[in-house]
Amino acid sequence: MCKMKLGTRSVKHQASLKTVYIDEAGFAFIYDYGQVIGIKYHMIFPFLRRSTSPVIIKNDRGEAVGAMERYHSSKAEAGLNFIFDNFVNHVRVFDEKQNLAIDIQEINTVKTLIREKWHVHIGNDVFECIQKSRTRMNPQFRYTKKQDEIWIKKDFADRRIRFFLYEELIAEAAPHGFIPPKSNQVTIKILDSRYGIHELAALYYIFMLKNV
Repeated sequence: MCKMKLGTRSVKHQASLKTVYIDEAGFAFIYDYGQVIGIKYHMIFPFLRRSTSPVIIKNDRGEAVGAMERYHSSKAEAGLNFIFDNFVNHVRVFDEKQNLAIDIQEINTVKTLIREKWHVHIGNDVFECIQKSRTRMNPQFRYTKKQDEIWIKKDFADRRIRFFLYEELIAEAAPHGFIPPKSNQVTIKILDSRYGIHELAALYYIFMLKNV
């Protein structure tokens, strides 16, 4: 389990030109005419993709609001991943109180050798994320949660990974550079409050492990 020192705060502040909402996980600016500027979170990923080191999720104030890690369900699985890079990918995320928030488990069957699939466990609910790429140059995942279909996409030669809900951009993740260590530093900006950082960060990690 990831270990971290976390701080939380809940504040709501009304400014003259904009409304500022600050919750336990970060903050967002909303102008008077309703345009959401976004909530930003920052994280530093391990240099090696097969690493199981924790990734601390921080808000713009530098406060840890969660942590996530890649993990193996067995020693045999760890051995397979050592021999065949990223053969199986599981990711779990803990909230600011170190409670398990998200658990994404890759499903391995004959069919998933062609089209990879994951089960996303959130509490007692289980949702599905599936690889829908037509080419490796433009990878796409489809995450289905109840009535929502979120498409996770990366265009060729674009560092950013974007999340779309009904063709509307709801979040995007961008590394700070092209090569390590800058490329291991990532900022996720959320534009729709219906989806939180723990869920989006876990989906991003899975997508990154398979496509970046």
